[in-house]
Amino acid sequence: MPLADFCCPLSICGRLPPFKQSLAMPLFNKKFESKPIPVRQGRCNIGHPLATEELDDFRQISLTLGNKELRFADGIWMHSSRKGDVDDMLRLNKKFRALEEENNMCNLKIEVMLDLLAEHATELGELKPK
Repeated sequence: MPLADFCCPLSICGRLPPFKQSLAMPLFNKKFESKPIPVRQGRCNIGHPLATEELDDFRQISLTLGNKELRFADGIWMHSSRKGDVDDMLRLNKKFRALEEENNMCNLKIEVMLDLLAEHATELGELKPK
């Protein structure tokens, strides 16, 4: 057997039947062929300006369920068909309670400051005659 027949896989495959030629030397076959990578789609918002709208600046949000229409205002859903009714009264009562609490806190701060002022005034009064 010549050396060329021994080293060359093509000469071996030439002598095998066609159905075994593909199985003769799997080392030289391409086992792992990489699949083509698909082209990336362009982002649809490239070139568009970013939204500069403030998050606190909401428009009127409304929702219609059957025959009732609701709108979202100040963190609560209100019936938009009954303006000035119970929902507005609840919202106003909520604001009123918040303002009352703020007023009570301010009154408490004033009382504490007056107590501190009176205490310092008495300490100064005790130090003057000496």
